[in-house]
Amino acid sequence: MVPPLNPWKLTGYKAGQNVAIKIMAAEPGGYAVLIPKDNLPGFLPTEAKLKIGEEVLAQFVCVHNNRVLLSARFSGSTDKPTAAAQQQTTQKINWAEQLSGGGSEQDAAFAVWSQTAPRKIHLRRATDLILPPVDGKPPNSFTMSEYDLEWLITDLEGGMRTGCVKASSEEKLSRSAVLLYKGRAVGCIYGSKSMPDSLPTEQSLQLMLEDLALPATKVTIYDLPEEVTLAMSALFLGYPVQRSDDLDARSYMDYLCGWFAEKGQTACLALTLPSSAANCLVFIARGQYAGAFYVEDQKFSQDRNYVYELLANEPGAGLEASILPPEMTSPAVRFGFSLSMARKRA
Repeated sequence: MVPPLNPWKLTGYKAGQNVAIKIMAAEPGGYAVLIPKDNLPGFLPTEAKLKIGEEVLAQFVCVHNNRVLLSARFSGSTDKPTAAAQQQTTQKINWAEQLSGGGSEQDAAFAVWSQTAPRKIHLRRATDLILPPVDGKPPNSFTMSEYDLEWLITDLEGGMRTGCVKASSEEKLSRSAVLLYKGRAVGCIYGSKSMPDSLPTEQSLQLMLEDLALPATKVTIYDLPEEVTLAMSALFLGYPVQRSDDLDARSYMDYLCGWFAEKGQTACLALTLPSSAANCLVFIARGQYAGAFYVEDQKFSQDRNYVYELLANEPGAGLEASILPPEMTSPAVRFGFSLSMARKRA
C-alpha cells in the first residue's frame, strides 16, 4: 500500500517545479505517471500523444489523496528548458499567483494549474453560456452608480457567494459574466465589439472589473447550485478529454458518466447539436449527474432523460468533455482567482 503523502512536506517539491516523470498508463484526459526519483504516483493531464515508458518533463502542482497532480510543460523531451522559457513561465505563474491572492502554497498550486493546464472550449464564448437562476428567485439587478465596487467585491468574497455576476456596459459596448465559487472567480467571459476573440478567465476578469468601475454599467447577480458551478468551472479551468473512439454521443456520454461515477470526478460535457446549431452543457459533480443546460433556450433540467431525448433526435451530435481535477477543490489548493487581487491589477 502506498503511504499517505503530506501535501506540502515533500522534500524539494514546490508548485511550478520541473520534475521528470515516467508515463505508466493512459487515462481519460491524460496519463497515470510515476516520479522515478522518489517513486511517487501521479497524474498528467495532456493532449499530447505519449508512449508508455517514455520520460518527459512536467510541472509539479500539488498532492492530494496519495496522488501528485502535474501539469504538462515540456512533453516529449527531458531536455532542460531554455532560460528564456523558464523566465516566461515564472513570470506567468507569479502573475497568476498574485491574482490568486497571495503567497501560500495553495495559491501557488492554483497559479501553476491556471497558467499551464491544457484547456480548450470549442463553444462560442457568449455570456449566455452561463445558466440563469435555477432556484426561481429573481436576480438582484442594479447599476454601478448605486454601489461602490470595493464594497461589492468585499460582499461577494466575504459572503463566499456561489453563482454568477453579469455586467453590460454601453460605454464599452461590452457584456461579461463571471462564475463564482465560494467568492472566487472560477470562470469569466468577456466580449465586446472591439474585441471579438475570447480571452482566458484571468484576462476577462480584469476587463470585467474595469467595466464594473464605470457608474453606468448594469449588473445582475444571482446564486447557483454548488455542484452545477463546480461542473461548469471545468470548461474554464479543467482539462479536455481527447477522443480516439468512434462511439456516438449517447454511447460516449454513458461511458464517461460511468467512469466519472467510479472515480468521483467533476466534469462538464458540451454537446453540439448540428441540426439546430445548438449547444447543451451536461454537469457532473463528484461523480453524480447534476443537470443539463440547453444554451439556446436558456433551459435547465435535472432530468437525465432530457439529454437522452435531445441525443435521440440528433444522431450526428458531437460531445466534448472537460474535467476538473479533484485536487482543485481539496485543501491543497485555493481554487479560483481572487476578485480583490484582480481588481488591484485591473
